[in-house]
Amino acid sequence: MLKPEAVTGRERAMAVAVLGRFAQAILNAHTHGLVIAVFRRSFYIRFGDEVVCVGPPGLGKGPLNVLADVPSDLEWPAVGLATQQNALRSGALLSVGARLRFDLNGAAVWQAPPSPVFSAAELRQGLRLLADSARRRAPGGLGVLLTTLDQTETAPPHAKDDPLVQAALWPIAAIWHWLGMALAGSPEVPPSVDGLVALGPGLTPSGDDFLCGVMAALVYFGHRDIAARLAAVVLPVALRETSLISAAYLSCATQGQASAVLFDALESILAGGRDLEARLDAVHAVGHTSGWDSLVGAAGVCAALARQPALSASGS
Repeated sequence: MLKPEAVTGRERAMAVAVLGRFAQAILNAHTHGLVIAVFRRSFYIRFGDEVVCVGPPGLGKGPLNVLADVPSDLEWPAVGLATQQNALRSGALLSVGARLRFDLNGAAVWQAPPSPVFSAAELRQGLRLLADSARRRAPGGLGVLLTTLDQTETAPPHAKDDPLVQAALWPIAAIWHWLGMALAGSPEVPPSVDGLVALGPGLTPSGDDFLCGVMAALVYFGHRDIAARLAAVVLPVALRETSLISAAYLSCATQGQASAVLFDALESILAGGRDLEARLDAVHAVGHTSGWDSLVGAAGVCAALARQPALSASGS
């Protein structure tokens, strides 16, 4: 384990390499924050009603992430970081607790990629390969639903053995039904998401991650209006039912901002499955099942698009 004094002296600051677009805006808007969650390799700071997540580059690019040049063996609890410690931004310097310093000068700003150009044939091939891979991998959380994206069934045969999947099936089916109609031009209001928001354990529950994937993918494919209609239903429930951190990610998703890992997986699907296994390895590494849960939402949007008779080469 790296000695704490090696990286936490007052004279030294760890350089921030990349900021998410939302993280940059939050840090620019606030000077005082509070650490609200500490993990081995990452921690969250609350600024007002917003949050940023600080960690090493291996955490991956995302809308709320502050990626610093952190030594590979550094663990935040080992250097005395704890919840309820103060965070202070002064100019380009972010100070956290008594000893941690982060230099924001020169940090690149990351945001989600622009809407893609793709072919219907490659999209459908990518979905088939994704379903095949999911059958082999048997991912956790809601990931099992990826195995039926290329079929007419909503639920895999063995889903009845998983209480989380069983609880999510009906509200997810309602979302898919509405989404198909919305993509076809229906102005119908989205269904209730009371059964999805805050569904599942963890910092970001599976139901929230799923909805993040749906909304981020809708914006990515140029359907910002449909994403906004869903967001109008999701956000009021999220503010009432889920955690501050999960609600923050849902808010980002309404603007089309989610993790780079998710967009990398979507890019692979749209390219007919090119480099898919490596992209899914990265998805698997995100949280306990968060990567898979988000991908179910985003890939479900892909499947709904693939079923549209008038799908154009631009996907819009």
